[in-house]
Amino acid sequence: MRQEEVLDCLIVGGGAAGLTAAVYLGRYRRRALVLDCGGSRLRKIPRTRNVPGFPDGIEGPELLRRMQEHAGKYGVPTAHTEVQRITKLADGSFRAESAEGAWRARFVLLATGARDVEPEIEGLHDAMLAGQVRYCPVCDGFETQDQRVAVLGRAGHGLRESLFISGFGNEVTWLSMATQEEVGMPELARLREAGVRLADSPPHRIECGVDNCGVRVELQNGQVLAFDTLYPALGLHHACDLATALGARSRPDGQLEVDAHQQTTIAGLYAAGDVAMDLNQISVATGHAAIASTAIHNRL
Repeated sequence: MRQEEVLDCLIVGGGAAGLTAAVYLGRYRRRALVLDCGGSRLRKIPRTRNVPGFPDGIEGPELLRRMQEHAGKYGVPTAHTEVQRITKLADGSFRAESAEGAWRARFVLLATGARDVEPEIEGLHDAMLAGQVRYCPVCDGFETQDQRVAVLGRAGHGLRESLFISGFGNEVTWLSMATQEEVGMPELARLREAGVRLADSPPHRIECGVDNCGVRVELQNGQVLAFDTLYPALGLHHACDLATALGARSRPDGQLEVDAHQQTTIAGLYAAGDVAMDLNQISVATGHAAIASTAIHNRL
């Protein structure tokens, strides 16, 4: 594909949202290109069990491979590169630039996703594969039923995730990172009603797979707690910079504001998946992509 060619759509990001958009635009017989830096969160998912059609679940990397194969079936190519800047030109088209080149298109669909803020735990990747550390209770809270679960997170996010996970019949302890005093009495009462315990002191060290223990947490006061599973609730970094540099509006957490067709506040710039406002889920990302790519198709 010639770089000076004006495409119908540039898809920035090759995860669930970006590849679904590639399938749709390819089937609409539109000229599209995926620009992907290889950072999809699918690569880090040991097994997802709530994607329709996989009752026994599917490993994230395998799902990504299948989606890449699916997009390739309809002739939408991928350039493996990291987009550094997007500009909007005088004629309303867009130009995306990376260290490897530049591309133009009438529309851009951002599917740049997000990344989890990771705790400092030695062997974190292995702990994730073993199910000792999990990031998404919406995805896999069902698998933690009747376990001892710790939630690591500050007031607000950590509190909400503790309450959510308690709904699976777990013995939940909130590691509040010294933010317990920021929580009001009504919220503390909700925690007590849900049976959520509060750690007496902030965590000092967290280890996984030590002494036949899934998760071992040493508190600053010297107390040692044992859990089956740890959920870090430290937030997400939504990859919205390419859009906000153009003036697109985002929420405080970085998710881009979009309309009913997934268009951002910049005309012609669309967003799908975790970078857009909504629940961070694979099925939601694919739905976003279907809506956005169809809207783009109808405008061409």
